[in-house]
Amino acid sequence: MPGITNKAGSPGPKKGKHTSGEASRGPSLNDLLLSQVPAPTRRPPPNTTWQGAPLVHLEYKRELELKNRALENFWQRHDLPGIPDSVRASPLPRHYRTTSKRRAAWRKGTLMLHLAGTKPKDQKEPFLASPLEPESHGRIYRFLRSKISEPPFRMVASHLNQLIIRGSYAELAVIFNVDTLNGPLVRKLKLLAGHLEKLDEPVAAAFAYPDPSASPYYLEARQSPNLPGLKRLFGRQRLMVTHQGCRFLVHPTSFSQVNESIVPLMLQEASSMLAPEQGDRLLDLYCGYGLFSHYLAGEYQQVMGVDTEKPSIDAAVANKKLNPAGARIQFRVGQITGGKLKELLPAPSPRREAVLLDPPRQGPKEGVVSALGRREPARVLHIHCNADLLPQSVRRWRRQGYHPVRAVPLDMFPGTPEVEILLALTRH
Repeated sequence: MPGITNKAGSPGPKKGKHTSGEASRGPSLNDLLLSQVPAPTRRPPPNTTWQGAPLVHLEYKRELELKNRALENFWQRHDLPGIPDSVRASPLPRHYRTTSKRRAAWRKGTLMLHLAGTKPKDQKEPFLASPLEPESHGRIYRFLRSKISEPPFRMVASHLNQLIIRGSYAELAVIFNVDTLNGPLVRKLKLLAGHLEKLDEPVAAAFAYPDPSASPYYLEARQSPNLPGLKRLFGRQRLMVTHQGCRFLVHPTSFSQVNESIVPLMLQEASSMLAPEQGDRLLDLYCGYGLFSHYLAGEYQQVMGVDTEKPSIDAAVANKKLNPAGARIQFRVGQITGGKLKELLPAPSPRREAVLLDPPRQGPKEGVVSALGRREPARVLHIHCNADLLPQSVRRWRRQGYHPVRAVPLDMFPGTPEVEILLALTRH
């Protein structure tokens, strides 16, 4: 496989709106890709929408060809070092999403469920399925839309912000995002959840989530402390998912990969790119429920996982009992900032150290990369779910004395212009 060469040159910065003040001098990967995509020659199938999936009309082989070409162009236009590996194909290029959501709107006596970016008045049908979501999601949405439109559940319709489905290919949780939470509404939601339990679908749990702000984000973090949190209507508080022989409990509000089919490949690539040696220590930042920590723990003497979300860390700790190398891992919850890392992470030691960071789409906060660089880890794996941040990341790591040695793009989001990139770096 082609790796990153030690090519000289200054990487171009990414788009300004993502950079915390660092301006862009090059095009986005999305723009480079979408400029190549031909207009569809056919319409979506009946009761289906291609909203948010501008590549879904293409044959998957052609989609991958365009992504590889756009990525090569992106690398050149931003003067990034070397060349990336070819895009790793998703085993499931359609119907792969383990998380989906629909905004709710009451119109003309019926409940309308629509994707983000689609206004209720522009959608004639009450519900449109997406080819990126499992067919079971569509069946659950249709059932709930019909049931909530009935007179006994009009109270639910009047308070519903969004319907969310999360989980795995084996089991799902339904989350009712509502603008308030009170006794009468909870009783109606529990009745509705009782109907869900009887469906011939893998619905393992249902929850209510209060969001008076009706935020466009389906699980709004900026809640009032006076509001109740996630309320279980039925089922377990956490779902279970299995990857590469490891078992994981996952809280419904925790981040999890939306394309379950490609996670095994991502884990294998992460292990290969980190090249661990016995006796090494791994720092896993933005660890979530411990996906990488638990999978990689057998290859390290010690693992430290850190995340900002307490429910995720609670699940990660619980997962220590489910996996054989759990005793090697410690987890901590705290804000991942340049100023806080010193107190969150263990003191540097003579043993070799590796860093894995899988931050949110907006990337790590200012100062995180420099704080990690001062620890002088032997190896870094920086995962980018937003490829446009990669030029900025390369520049920041270079200032700490690190250079890229390999970049592996994963087609984490088939049907869309997004590509996830795993970037391995070492010290000069």
